[in-house]
Amino acid sequence: MKESFILLDAVSKSYGGDASKHVVLNDLSLNVCEGEQIAVLGQSGCGKSTLLNLISGIDYADGGQITINQTDLTNLSEQDRTLFRRKHIGFVFQSFNLIQTLTARENIQLPLQLNNHATEEMDDLTHAMLERVGLTKRAEAFPDQLSGGEQQRVAIARAMVHSPAVVLADEHTGNLDAKTGQSIVELFAELANARNQTVLLVTHSRSVADTADRVVYFKQGKLLAESATNDTSLAW
Repeated sequence: MKESFILLDAVSKSYGGDASKHVVLNDLSLNVCEGEQIAVLGQSGCGKSTLLNLISGIDYADGGQITINQTDLTNLSEQDRTLFRRKHIGFVFQSFNLIQTLTARENIQLPLQLNNHATEEMDDLTHAMLERVGLTKRAEAFPDQLSGGEQQRVAIARAMVHSPAVVLADEHTGNLDAKTGQSIVELFAELANARNQTVLLVTHSRSVADTADRVVYFKQGKLLAESATNDTSLAW
């Protein structure tokens, strides 16, 4: 059996004070192997997005341990978590989160700049990624000049251009129509497989979850069950 690449051990997270405390994740444990694609399936409000925020180091767990490739995020400062995320993690959002004042090319290039790549290397990697997502002719377009599908292609390219070890996707087809969403699902899986990237994708869609190697089911902040994607015996 492969060793864990992402390991969550008894992770808990809540918001609010004692009088209004809302438990989002409750004593959650999860193992993800290197190169594995995991779908996190569950209804809205069950803690899926919070899980991604903790794994990425955007948020901090109240208890438990989160380890990525033997780096213990719970022992890192906020600054060190930011530097770790910048180098090792790519994030794809439902709402695209593109910078409106930057072109498609500039949005994709941003992680390379933040990681201090040389100019020539940045140009080569950005051009190659634009070709992979089919947007070479749209490279100088701004986000408001792009369709929803094109914007999500830019967002995926931006998340993967620096070849992060881990890619997190939060409802990455939620703002797209069914046909466009399916093309994005296929593109996302193709790029991740080509780079052997470890993927966690949050969704409420069973059809999206079926593209992953394994599905974990969440309910009220707890891991309810998990299955291979060809196992239809479980439901949420």
